[in-house]
Amino acid sequence: MQKTEVSTVEIKRQIEDNSFKWYVLSVVAGQEELVIENLKERVKKQNLEDGVADFMSPVVNEYSIKKGEKITKTRKLYPGYVFIKSKMNDKIWYIVRNTPGVRLIVGAETRPIPLTEDEYQNIITQIEKSQERSELIIPYKIGDVVMLKTWDFKWMKGTVKNIDEDKGTAIVNVEMLWRLTPVVIDVDKIELMS
Repeated sequence: MQKTEVSTVEIKRQIEDNSFKWYVLSVVAGQEELVIENLKERVKKQNLEDGVADFMSPVVNEYSIKKGEKITKTRKLYPGYVFIKSKMNDKIWYIVRNTPGVRLIVGAETRPIPLTEDEYQNIITQIEKSQERSELIIPYKIGDVVMLKTWDFKWMKGTVKNIDEDKGTAIVNVEMLWRLTPVVIDVDKIELMS
């Protein structure tokens, strides 16, 4: 009988953590933002704002060119996961576990396990690298025949000679006065000829 009391006290002590740490929640894919909104609302209703510091569902903007137009698309880095920075106690754990869309706290069977500082730093590094790589996706290649859609060169055809992905520009050879003239142009100002 006494042993049961001790184990209950130990479990309670394990759930009680008054320092802010990051926890990973497995959620229904595609509902990450909805889960964050639900969590914020539930935390506010229970007056637990002092126990929850932040939420995160990292996204990256990717740029591409379709029919000569620059298109921005948002991509989730960790689909199906939400990160929460909080203290941990029975009340917060209960609210998190019972929020619609939350499947489980990753790594937790009997008690929530926070990310280590190294794990958190690895995730932040991945996010930063993904932001750096989220540059313009250019659908053209050297040798493609394109139509220019800007100023003096509007509706002129040319051949892609070079592409500068960092600047988002292309050098297109355009025939002017019976000779090829290289024109530097933004890739969203050209369109692939079909």
